[in-house]
Amino acid sequence: MHRSAVVVLLAVLLALTGCEFEWESGAGPSPAAAVGQGDVPAGTLDPDAATQALAGLTVAEKAPLDGYERGCGTGEACVFGPAWSDVDRNGCDQRNDVLHRDLTDVAVRDGTQGCVVIAGVLDDPYTGATVIFEKADAAEVPIDHVVPLAAAWVQGAAGWSDEQRELFANDPANLIATTRSENSAKGDSTADEWVPSDPAYGCSYATVVVTVKTAYALSVTPAESAALEDLLATC
Repeated sequence: MHRSAVVVLLAVLLALTGCEFEWESGAGPSPAAAVGQGDVPAGTLDPDAATQALAGLTVAEKAPLDGYERGCGTGEACVFGPAWSDVDRNGCDQRNDVLHRDLTDVAVRDGTQGCVVIAGVLDDPYTGATVIFEKADAAEVPIDHVVPLAAAWVQGAAGWSDEQRELFANDPANLIATTRSENSAKGDSTADEWVPSDPAYGCSYATVVVTVKTAYALSVTPAESAALEDLLATC
């Protein structure tokens, strides 16, 4: 796909989620509101709007996981594209963009045009814990897909184009920095199978899930819909 087409498609998807980016190549990551305790990515629906949007989502059981393969090595399907593409063409990959957004006291590596984060502090929304980020231990602060890629695959994404799946995998509206333990515990779970360790973030988590599922027309299972409704009732 030509760059212009990618930019147009991304613009449409981000318009749905309310996210904004600086499009100038090489300009470094765009500023965005931090995601901390009680906070959500820019463009997330408020609880009342999320409750209304939840009622409009298609309710269906998950389709089979057939064909899903996240890996991008030789012979692997790479169905959501390579991890952390620079889909917004701002000169910085999406992982570092999210670290810039979600961490405070950020330090960057010299010679990377302000892109590569080497240190910072995360107020983990899922646990409420404060985590010191250092590049040497980067795996301790992964970026979570709030709506997991495998869940998206079985709830509508299997029928998308490769380009749309790559944009989804890198959409900041669906990305939150968290701790490795919480990210591992969540895995590919949906809201009926996992909720954040900090119950105070349950409402916010639900609003993000509903926002993303609405923007991408993804379905929910009956159990997931009920769980999201319960979480939104705590707002």
